[in-house]
Amino acid sequence: MRPAESNRQLTLVQQPREARVAAAHRLADELSVHLSERVRLTVHDNRSTMVSFRRAPGEIHYRVHHMFLEAPGDVVTALAAFAGPGRGGAAARRRAAGSRIDAFVRQHRERIAVPRADRLQPRGRTHDLQAIYDRLNAEHFGGAIEARIGWGPVRSGRRRRTVKTGVYVQDARIIRIHPTLDRPEVPEFYVATVVFHEMLHQAVPAREVDGRRIVHGADFRRRERAYPDYGRAKAWEERNLGLLLSSPA
Repeated sequence: MRPAESNRQLTLVQQPREARVAAAHRLADELSVHLSERVRLTVHDNRSTMVSFRRAPGEIHYRVHHMFLEAPGDVVTALAAFAGPGRGGAAARRRAAGSRIDAFVRQHRERIAVPRADRLQPRGRTHDLQAIYDRLNAEHFGGAIEARIGWGPVRSGRRRRTVKTGVYVQDARIIRIHPTLDRPEVPEFYVATVVFHEMLHQAVPAREVDGRRIVHGADFRRRERAYPDYGRAKAWEERNLGLLLSSPA
């Protein structure tokens, strides 16, 4: 066992090359040294949240985009400060850390995988996302939303425990809807509510508050709840979670 082994656990989302594994080990160890705490690290290739963390008994679990595997020392320090103890001036430290992390992301934005818009398919077997999008844009956004929309890829496998019904990729202005919604058992009003939610991300973009990225702030939630079918869609979702978690035939 290496000296730092007891201070970190490593979880990788993908099977990386040896160099990437070594870089992930180094980053986990460096964060552990900065924080004097055990660090569990997950490396991902998401397109939205670049850095997040949560505390658990005896450890901090970081999720970071793979671009941070090559982060310089001051960015690693910022990552540590971002999750550091909430004592004396913590808010100011986190704001400064968040600003440095954001600057690093902007400098390496080309590493964020962006889905190709020309592969988007809005017309499904049951629901036409483009027709839903166009109607919502006219009725609720005055035609101001500019985005491409399509169904996400169908992936077979084990039964899911959770499902992300939609995603908005801000830089590419692309909306993807989970294909589990493209079936006759899923009513159009529910699909439209999911599409509205993703369109709303462009109308009410994420913002930084005290070094943290707020995606669903008070204004976003207010406008979402004002959508006419919001309550009906939530009630239908609660009754049909088993359907949404199952794979389309």
